[in-house]
Amino acid sequence: MYKTFLLLIICCILYFISGCDKGIEPEPEKSPESETISFSGKVTFTGNWPAGIARTHIVVFKNEIKSVADFSFQNLAFVVDSIPYKSQEFIYNSIANNFFSFTLADGTYKYIVVAQSKTPTISLNRDDWFIVGVYYNNGDKSKPGTMTLQKGKNTAGIDINVDFNNPPPQPPK
Repeated sequence: MYKTFLLLIICCILYFISGCDKGIEPEPEKSPESETISFSGKVTFTGNWPAGIARTHIVVFKNEIKSVADFSFQNLAFVVDSIPYKSQEFIYNSIANNFFSFTLADGTYKYIVVAQSKTPTISLNRDDWFIVGVYYNNGDKSKPGTMTLQKGKNTAGIDINVDFNNPPPQPPK
């Protein structure tokens, strides 16, 4: 009986020793940088800005706008702060220029545009917006480019050219 009791105590001690990794020490905190998801780039404007523009934003959608229904809050992923009227160039970073405290998730985004509106307040009414620039991968203007974001990484080079004399095709209204 003594041997059984001793064996039971040794097993309990071994169980507790093997189960404790670092005692009551807390788990190490994840650095904010390892969780950050961001993108950055430059918007270049050529030609004359249209009159009466109240707001200009870089807008990121999860999927391309193929119907009026796709211009929705469910498809909207991110909005960059308003670009100043008559800018010739706008350098941005999604962390520093987050318009609405959006939180980006890792994944692929399929429609990144510069959109303008003459309305003084933000609207999700498709008729209020005109697309003036589209992000294209490697200059391929046959279809909108995609942007893939990953945790802990800033995806740079999301550059958009806006040519007011040659606007891109408009999504459905």
